[in-house]
Amino acid sequence: MAILYVTEQGASLTKRGGRLMVEKSGRTLNWVHAFKVQQVVLMGAVNLSPGAVAFLLQEGIDTVFLSIYGKYRGRLISQFGKNVELRRRQFDKLADPDFRLQVAQSIVGGKLLNCRVLLRRQNQEGISEPVTQAVHQLRVLARQTQACGAVDSLMGLEGAGAAAYFGCFKHLIRVPEISFDGRNRRPPRDPVNVLLSFGYTLLLNAVQTQVYVAGLDPYLGCLHSMEYGRPSLVLDLMEEFRPVIVDALVLSLVNRRMIRSTDFFRPEEREPAAFDFAETELAREKYPIVLKQAGIKKFITQFEARLNQKVLYLPRGQRLSYRDIILEQVRLFIRCLSKDEPYLPFIIR
Repeated sequence: MAILYVTEQGASLTKRGGRLMVEKSGRTLNWVHAFKVQQVVLMGAVNLSPGAVAFLLQEGIDTVFLSIYGKYRGRLISQFGKNVELRRRQFDKLADPDFRLQVAQSIVGGKLLNCRVLLRRQNQEGISEPVTQAVHQLRVLARQTQACGAVDSLMGLEGAGAAAYFGCFKHLIRVPEISFDGRNRRPPRDPVNVLLSFGYTLLLNAVQTQVYVAGLDPYLGCLHSMEYGRPSLVLDLMEEFRPVIVDALVLSLVNRRMIRSTDFFRPEEREPAAFDFAETELAREKYPIVLKQAGIKKFITQFEARLNQKVLYLPRGQRLSYRDIILEQVRLFIRCLSKDEPYLPFIIR
């Protein structure tokens, strides 16, 4: 099964016979057999024909809308999950502060350990003292999660871990023309932060897809607080995968020069023709730097390759793709709700 990304601004997605067609100005840019499509992701000003809408709804194909800048806008869903008993169980269990705390402890502990492993892998020869110090600090913080008595305290540890982690992230970038002075967003202000934010959006979509498939309510989680429109459970379940999938990918693409400084542009200088159709969701000055169309396509291709990469998944004792591991972790959370199994995060070695 395939995921169809449409990033060409001004293009239209239509259904013709047994194919989904991407067309623009009377030309066919791409097509795929409709029965092979598992999900459609539309970025920016992409039109969706009535026939395509009807087909996507009829077949229950998840259709996601992102802005050209990678901001999540929403999704087209034929119907919500029918397992109301599962959602009732979810609401009942997450009303228990002790249950929420136990799951949140595992989530934060898993994320901190995965951040630590990534730093250690990138600093195998121990040549960067700031990275070595962050590795030790993350190990201490991960141990402290089990002693936390409240979710707010866990968020404090997670914040301290993020500060240590991203505080030394610049030492992992080995390309002089691309710099990183710390994590920033809304909007990101340098190339590395642009890639991180875009990657986290794609990861959120991958996790949210599995949450919808499982029939869970994406808005009620354990770690992230409830806020209007915030998919708290999705944000919870993606935490342990941030360093594993997105951060590692960004470092690889930058250090191997697969994405270069020339893949970005600053809107105050010029705006490529590829963005002429882009919606104006914010003023130009609110986006100090943007990934070009070619860079978007390269990143999406490599992100999908990363999701399909197989690694050892210890709970099942076999090699699974990262996409399948995300689904397994969602299923584990369901067993945690229904069978009182402990939630164990996915941790890389």
